[in-house]
Amino acid sequence: MAVSVGLVAQLIEKIAPKAWAEEWDNVGLLVGSGSKSIERILISLDGTLEVVEEAKAFDAQLIVAHHPIIFRPLKNLRADNAAAQVPLRLLQHEIGYYAAHTNLDQSIVSSSRILGELLGLEKMELMERVYDINPSHSHGEERGYGVCGYLTHPEKLGVLWERFMDKLKKSDVYSQTYEITGVRIAGSLEKEVRKVAIVNGSGGRFVPKALFKGADLLITGDVDHHSVLDALEGGMAVGDLGHFLSEAPMLRAMYNYLSTEKSLQGIEIRVSACNRSPWL
Repeated sequence: MAVSVGLVAQLIEKIAPKAWAEEWDNVGLLVGSGSKSIERILISLDGTLEVVEEAKAFDAQLIVAHHPIIFRPLKNLRADNAAAQVPLRLLQHEIGYYAAHTNLDQSIVSSSRILGELLGLEKMELMERVYDINPSHSHGEERGYGVCGYLTHPEKLGVLWERFMDKLKKSDVYSQTYEITGVRIAGSLEKEVRKVAIVNGSGGRFVPKALFKGADLLITGDVDHHSVLDALEGGMAVGDLGHFLSEAPMLRAMYNYLSTEKSLQGIEIRVSACNRSPWL
């Protein structure tokens, strides 16, 4: 039984309201019509041409993605404009595109929370709480970016990192098997780790906050050279998963959430098989 794009949007916004997104962000239905009837959904982290073709082959009428395909204003929709290729292809194939980005990062299905649970962190709390000026935006939930918590017992950094990598390879936190490549660790492998901070995506700006909270290790993605040096100077190790691997747990979580919604029973939902880290 088909449902509307608008219904899918409502279900996503129940856990990640659009009002939670940063001002600079661009979330919600970016391509298509909320009234369009759909029977198949493809979930992806990125909106690439390959993902659009995969959606077409799957006969999906909607892509639900984490990253928006339009950040800056498009000056034109010409065929020779690289930035316009994905929107043009979506329109050509009549496929809608819904993005849940910084609002999803603050939700119960954020990768930060999922990775914290995978490590078994205790007394887990938000790294950075976000407070709503307008109470109607809070939905009665505590929200924010990243998490920090304690290991059940102190571990040496080298042992912890090896255990973490093994868990990533063997757990079902990812929707499929991804190559665990390009990950980096900075700090003495003999360092004792008790408190861990985790921020999915680009988390370099959270180094000062993680230091303030007394974290022994910050796990994130896309952390820059100088931020790592600042962390090490402050006595904190840094684990860099890369952007994709640090956020891909949300794909499984979103799939599980939508698949268990009663109003979507009968709708075919699939996680993209071609969307992977661009790094070899």
